Order: sequence, then C-alpha cells, then structure tokens
Amino acid sequence: MNPTRRYVYLGLLTSVLPLSPSLSANEKDKDIEETVVIGISDSSGLSLDAQNDASNRLGLEIIDVPSSVEIITKENIAIKGDFSSLSAVTRATGFASSASPGNGGSSVAVRGFNGHGSVVQTYDGVRLYVGAGAATFPADTWTLQKIEVLRGPGSVINGVGAVGATVNYVPKAPTFDNINHDVNITAGTFGLRRFAYGSGGRITDEVAYRIDTVYHETDGYVDFGGEQREALAGSLLFRPLENLDIKLSVDYADVDAAPYWGAPTLSNGKVPDSIRENNYNVRDGIVKYEDLWPRLSVRWGINENITFRNDLYYLTAKRHWRNVEDYQIKEETSQVDRSFFLEILHDQKQLGNRSDVLFDYKIGDMENRLNVGFEVNSIDFTHTNNRPYAGPKPDLVDLHNPNPGLWRDVAFSKTTKDFTSETLQYAVFLDEHLQITEQFAVIGGLRYDAIDFQREDFARFNGPLPENAEPASKTDNDLSGTSWRLGAVYQPIENLSIYGQASEAVDSIQSILSATNPDLKLAKGRQFEIGLKHQTWDDRLQYTVALYDIVKKDILSAEPFGQDQSQIGQQSSQGIEFEFFLRPVDNFDINFNVAFVDPKFDTFEKTAKDPNTGDPIENVDLSGNTPRNVPKTTANLWMNWQFVDDWMMSGGLRYVGERFADDENENELPSYTIYDASVRWAVTDDLQLSLLGKNLSDDKNYILAPYGSQRILGEPRSAEFAVHFSF
Repeated sequence: MNPTRRYVYLGLLTSVLPLSPSLSANEKDKDIEETVVIGISDSSGLSLDAQNDASNRLGLEIIDVPSSVEIITKENIAIKGDFSSLSAVTRATGFASSASPGNGGSSVAVRGFNGHGSVVQTYDGVRLYVGAGAATFPADTWTLQKIEVLRGPGSVINGVGAVGATVNYVPKAPTFDNINHDVNITAGTFGLRRFAYGSGGRITDEVAYRIDTVYHETDGYVDFGGEQREALAGSLLFRPLENLDIKLSVDYADVDAAPYWGAPTLSNGKVPDSIRENNYNVRDGIVKYEDLWPRLSVRWGINENITFRNDLYYLTAKRHWRNVEDYQIKEETSQVDRSFFLEILHDQKQLGNRSDVLFDYKIGDMENRLNVGFEVNSIDFTHTNNRPYAGPKPDLVDLHNPNPGLWRDVAFSKTTKDFTSETLQYAVFLDEHLQITEQFAVIGGLRYDAIDFQREDFARFNGPLPENAEPASKTDNDLSGTSWRLGAVYQPIENLSIYGQASEAVDSIQSILSATNPDLKLAKGRQFEIGLKHQTWDDRLQYTVALYDIVKKDILSAEPFGQDQSQIGQQSSQGIEFEFFLRPVDNFDINFNVAFVDPKFDTFEKTAKDPNTGDPIENVDLSGNTPRNVPKTTANLWMNWQFVDDWMMSGGLRYVGERFADDENENELPSYTIYDASVRWAVTDDLQLSLLGKNLSDDKNYILAPYGSQRILGEPRSAEFAVHFSF
C-alpha cells in the first residue's frame, strides 16, 4: 500500500465504530423542510441565530462567534436568480469577482486579498485543494442548501490558504419529512434553457434520501461562447439509532464552460463597443471541467456530552483547456494579433479523512465546548500541456469580423505530460468556547498543518511521452505551519454582541499541488478584528459592524535585480464592513451591505522583463501600490415587497469600485453598478411564476476580471422567465 494513503484508510475503521446512547442536543441534525419562495421569506435577514461550519465546529450561532460570518440561503439565491456559485457569493459583504476560465471561473477578492491562494473554498465543510490555480466545484447553486462565508483568516478551521476568507458550500441534505418534489424550468435571453429537479424525504423510519439534478445551457453573449453544465447531487441517510447518523453522498458535475478569454483593449485600456460580442478564440476552443465527489459521513452521539464525527471523501477532477488566449489590437491595421496557443489538462485525485470529537461539559459553573480532531489528505496531480504554446507568428484576424479558425490550424506544439505531484497533508486541531459568565465568553483555537510535497518534471518531447520515461528532475519539499485564534464576546443585553479577536494564519505563496521552488516556505498572516452584532425589534432590525487590520508577510518579491524571487514582501489591509437588515412592515424588507478596504503592498519589488526575450531588465519597487484586482469599495442592496397577496417585487444592485488590472497601478478598471429586479406570482401554494431582469442598466463597465490586457466582460442586459412547481 502506498504509505501516503495509509493514514487516509484509517477513516474506514473510524466509520464503523460501535454504537452507544443518545446524540447531544446541539449536534442532532435538524430537519429542514424544502420551501418555495412565494413571499417575504422567514429566512430573510442576517441569520445571526444560525449555526454554521465555516467559522467553527462547536455548534455556535453567528452572534456568539467573534468574527464576521454571513449566510446566503437557498431562498435568497433563488430570488436573485444566482445560478452560479460565483454570482451568489459575490453578493456577500466585501466580495468581488476576479474570475476567468484560467482559475475555473471561481476566483474572488475580499478584505484586500485575491485568488485561491488566500480564499479557501470548502464543500460540505471539507476542503477542496486547488490544482494549479483552478477550482471548479460546485458547478451550480441548485444543489445547495446555503452558502456560509467567514471573512478574515480561517486557517484554524480549514488550514493553509485562508487569510482572506473561507467560503463553505452546503449541499441540500436528506430529512425525515414527507417526500417532496420540486421542478424548476427557466428560459431566457442568450438562449438560456434550464431544467432542475429535486426530491427528498423519508423512505422508512430509518432511511431518508435527497437527490437534486440540473441541466443548464446557454448560447452565451459572445460569438460561440455557449456553456452547458450538468450537476447531480444525491444523499442517502441511514439512522439505525437515535444517536447515530450514517450518510453516503455523491456529487457530480460536468461543465463545458464558455471558451471566452475576454475582449482586447485599445492603447487607452478601453474595449471598443463594436467588438463586445466578438470572440477571438478558435472556434473549437475547449474549457471543460468534470468533478466527482463521493463522501461517507458518520455522526455518533457517544453520550449527552460527547459526539464523534468522521468524514471520509474522495475527489476526482479532470480539466481541459485548449484555446488561443492572448489578443493584442494593432490599431494601425484594425487587426488582432493572437498568441499563447495553450492546451492544458489536469487530472487530480484527493483522498481524505477528517475525524473530530466534540465535548460539551461544565468547568465549575461555566459551560464549555471543546472540539479536537485530525485530518489527512493525499492528493495526486498530473499536469499535461503543450508548452512552449507555439503557434504561427503573427496570427492575425480582423478586429471587427474575426475569422477564428480551428485549433489544428494554429497550434504547432504537441501536448505531453509536464509534471506529476504527490502531496500528503495532515493536521491536528482544537477549538474551544468557554462561557465564563452569562454575558462574557472566550473562544480559542489552534491548528498545526504539515505538507509533504513531491514533484517530478518530465523532459519535453515533440510527441507523446515515451513509455516508462524517467523524470528529468524532482522536487521534494516539506512545509508546515501553526495557526491560532483567540477572541472574546461580550453580550451586555440579549441579542447584542461586542467582540474582538486576534488570529494568525498560514498561506501558500505557491500552488500546493504544483510548487516549483522547494526553498519557499508558507507565508504568515495575522489579523485583529473588533465588531458588534445586534438584532432587535423582534428581529426586524439586524446589523453588524466589523473593523479589521490584516498583515501578510513573506510574500514573493524580487531580491535583488535579476535574481529569483524570494520572500521579502509584505501586504496589508485595513477596513470596515457594515451589514444591515430592516423589516419595517410585514410585507417589505431591505438588505444592505457595504465594505471599505485600504489594501497595499508594504514591501514589494518586482523584476521587469524584456517583452521579446524574457530577460530581466530592471527592478521596480511597488511598495505602497494597491494589489491588482482588489476594489476598495463594494456594496450590495436588495429589497423585497409583497405588494399584494401572492405577488412579490424584488430588486437591488451590486456595486464594485475601481480596481487596478496590474500591480504597477498603471491600468485602472472602472467601477460598475449592476441593477437586477424580479416579480413573482404564487399562482397556488405549489405553483410559482417569476420574471427576472439582470443588469438592467446594461453597464458597459461590468468587467468580471482582467486577463492580461484583455477584459472578461460581464453579461449584458438579460431577462429570464421561470416556472417552479412543487408536489
């Protein structure tokens, strides 16, 4: 047996431990009925009294946690028509898109930090490790019960790479309610065709199920920019005893994403209006993701005070890109010069297990909750490409009427195996909440991560790699780091929390699965945060305020001129965030959030290179600059008004302030404001019709992210009509 997997298979043993009496009350699963949004939802608001797994594993409510936590419910996702996880999560406080096909269309910026290296994504509470900068799961929000967001360092919970935030996608789960079915059919602009089905409930007194599936297809808003995705999520819950839950879950997604790499820009950094619908990629470009995620979960109440939990999981991810990705406008001839003829394939397998024990007991008169556990992950990663990405020089197409051609006409290099890696990650952790008095509590956590990384690089051949080829070079690296947090919550009156927390996290400055420099260590980030959370007026008024200061040290920086990068850099951010919910009358509510952040490089040098030869030509000191793709201001507004029985109007906006497309701060992206609105009619208790308009102002500055000098443009004005039926 491969020794890197031996520890993972121990999870199989812990999944079949003997049984014993009663599950603790705060850990027992609560059945959540499937609901259809037909009016002002009871789930509206900031969910301050909801439990979450993004910030803790202690069963604490958000109001009791000394950090910034937000929950996006499936009802709110449905009202806003957010079919993708990116669209849904970027409505959270302080979040902005930095997504492109190269990062799986899922990268975000928050609290001054950008990308998968600083924002961790988990699914059902389990960490998905990022392969070579791309994360592609989950594919669709239909399978989700909710999205949990923890802003600020979360490494005590989820390990390396969570200095900016943690996003936990929670799938729908089986319940022991009566069986219920949901059907949703949507059609809209740009050839949108969408069919979704969900079903779940009690099979017997001991067995319940849940299944959700969705087919989503669109022609896209640019030429040959269509997308098709299929997602399936199924769970079977076996409860042989009141104190024992065994759940088997399988999630699958197959995505043919839009092969669109943005619009080229003029020398002034603008995209001409006349080319916004053009696609300069080859006509047979490929952006394809396929993910499979089976899991076995056990929840065992040993007694009233001790609960054991174990999660065994296996992820396989296959990704394929085959595109021409770089476009430069030649203004003197009205042509576009294409380059970067790239084909990449990922084959990733992650086998992991996490076990923990929750203790709920008293120390004298003080209530105490303690969680201790360990996790281990074994990840195999294979990277195949056609480097050096050769193609015809030049490869010119007309700016206004491009003839894109086919891949075989423009690609010269053969696609062969580039490198493979094996990564063994393990961690031990503890988290504790001590209620010292009725009004004052402290929470602390500690985690140690160790990573054993081995990489084999293969010599490149102009053709398939010879069988049994020996690697040309090997990399072996051991990384480790300790994360901690210590916070306190003071509640002078009921439903008001004043809190403070200090925390330290470890961050990866290389992709853990594809690192190339064995001498680089983990970066460190520390945060101080203070804030308050309050709900009053019978929960009609809810708000939170958070102020934070984050410093991330040991980021990559060039030192000195002409030498390889080393870890002498530092980045910091300070900011304030505000969330607000108000329901002044029973048929109207308003949600609003705004975030202001001042991010900057405290110490950062970069080696400029000759664009023709790639040779270093000078060192540039970027200290004091704003990191790329990080807006200083974001805001979201949403209002619901049930103006007559069974009819509801909703609408709002999302605002993203100016960002820089480069670390040199020479190219600024404009701010944008997107207005959305919908009207819903509950024809009967089981049938609902809705009409949704998106980007109603057709904002031309709606840019999801820069891609080199190109701009990934957001979707123009669109409309959707949906039918939702339950039975």
